[in-house]
Amino acid sequence: MKVLVLDNSHVTPELFAEAVENENISLSFENSFEVFLKEISEINPELILINANFHSPSGIEIARTLKNIEELNEIKIGLYCNANFSFEKNRIDEAGADVFVHITNDDYEKGIRRLLGIVKEEKNVSVPEIGMKSVSENAINVLEHFSKKTAVLQNVYSQIKSLDSIEKIAGEFLNLICETGEVPCSAIIIKDSLETSGYYVKAGNITDSEIEEFLNVCKSDFDNLGINAKNENIKSAELPATKSLENYRVLDEKLSCYEFFEMRNSANEIFATVHVISENSFTPTDRHLMSYCTSQSALLFENAQILKKKIFFEKRIRRAFSRFVPEQIIDDLVSSDFTDKVSVGEKRNVAVLFSDIRSFTNISECNKPEVIVSFLNRYFTIMVNIIKKHGGTIDKFIGDAIMALFGAPVSYEDNCRRAVAAACEMREALGTVSTEGVVLPNGMKFSIGIGINYGDVIVGSIGSNDKTDYSVIGDNVNLASRLEGLTKTYGSMILISDSTKKDIEDSGAGDDFSIRYLDDVKVKGKAKSVPIYGVDSSPDEFPPLFKDCYSKGMELYKQGIFHLAKEYFEKALAEVPEEKASSLMLERCKDFIENPPENWDGSITFKTK
Repeated sequence: MKVLVLDNSHVTPELFAEAVENENISLSFENSFEVFLKEISEINPELILINANFHSPSGIEIARTLKNIEELNEIKIGLYCNANFSFEKNRIDEAGADVFVHITNDDYEKGIRRLLGIVKEEKNVSVPEIGMKSVSENAINVLEHFSKKTAVLQNVYSQIKSLDSIEKIAGEFLNLICETGEVPCSAIIIKDSLETSGYYVKAGNITDSEIEEFLNVCKSDFDNLGINAKNENIKSAELPATKSLENYRVLDEKLSCYEFFEMRNSANEIFATVHVISENSFTPTDRHLMSYCTSQSALLFENAQILKKKIFFEKRIRRAFSRFVPEQIIDDLVSSDFTDKVSVGEKRNVAVLFSDIRSFTNISECNKPEVIVSFLNRYFTIMVNIIKKHGGTIDKFIGDAIMALFGAPVSYEDNCRRAVAAACEMREALGTVSTEGVVLPNGMKFSIGIGINYGDVIVGSIGSNDKTDYSVIGDNVNLASRLEGLTKTYGSMILISDSTKKDIEDSGAGDDFSIRYLDDVKVKGKAKSVPIYGVDSSPDEFPPLFKDCYSKGMELYKQGIFHLAKEYFEKALAEVPEEKASSLMLERCKDFIENPPENWDGSITFKTK
């Protein structure tokens, strides 16, 4: 039996020789494609074996072409490769080889014998004489075909620079399809998660009615594949032809030959269709080259879609957050895997800040709507800039109130320190908010209250199918709101929870603020008491004697020794008359002396928000 082997490996001849020792087999090896073709006509082999790893042209392409030569129909063709060859099954099937074998180093003899066995299984096979002319003509076709495919690949790879524009890639691709198939018109319809787009190029001598009819057929075939589930109205845009496509059209011939090809992504899902039309029928080679061009360009379009989605998401994030979030946070969002987290939701520790204008309802009643809106815009602009400066995110505006987050969507190691620092600067900036044209009720001073709480919350994209917002929910959000409401009760512009204070101390910033213990409270909706603290503007805002008396009064108050606590609160008020927290505690002691509370645990319950 005569066997011709095409392989550029120096090891293969030795392996084959060992495997067929003592067998009546004549082996011929070639490592040149041109010499290999000549040898086919000279030795008339009964079996041709080709290494799938062979290049220029590829082993798979050679096998496919040889199987299409009528004179070689009686010759068996086998493909083989070493164990580390990576291939796609459909490419092997397309080659049409009689067998494909992995030859491993552990059991190469078995693999080689399997290759040789495809001839042994068929006895008395008659191999006709093969003329060199026939093989040479087909060799030229193979090389020409390979040259065209190489040109296709080079063109596809050159489009990588245009990944940021599907339209640019579509234009280059459609012109390539026209040139490859020698057709005067081609179109592509692409479906992604954002939209369905259509593009086409055409020769100048194709009429409007012809292109309209062609595009209708394209859309019909695309719809029939079932990937246009929303039945979107597909509008195709004409792209410029970079070649003279008129050469592929004779005016007195009707465009009657039509083909379309499916474009599949890496998950083997159809996401686009490519359509061509011509006046001449398509040869198998034409179809193969256009199909090859389509399949090789699929990855390019898929990556362009991914980039398009990323750019779309980045623009949406920047549009949604740019007014409320620092630029560096937006950069972190668009460069991270933020989409999955916001869609699913997650639990994380966040410092929540609530700010509210005191007696805003009364202010609104004294002013025209346009005055109030103008005033709020000036106020919000200043406060939002401060919050963003300290790394916070504006969650929402609720009338005159601001809800801000420190720790979502981007978290820092010192979220609470940032939140309290922002609150202090907001307090200092009140004087810079212009109240020109705003009428304040008699005796009223423009002021705000700020409550800050730190704890775990649910973070995510919350809303309906039509409208969603990135936000946080949970008991710790409610507590921050309750603290803001208590600022007017305790006369402190900034109130923070015990968890906020502890996190500031844990971050090493305990000395950055003047924090003063005020009370233990049970806010509405909470059964457990929470220590609350006021953040003074400076350590010197209250004299040391006042702070000492208030602290001792609170110790006695929590123990239920109200008559002694009362004396200390009176001393505190003597130091700072009309200080609201001391006045509150004094009145509470007087009331508890006359009406002792039951089951006293040192905390007061608030039944209103």
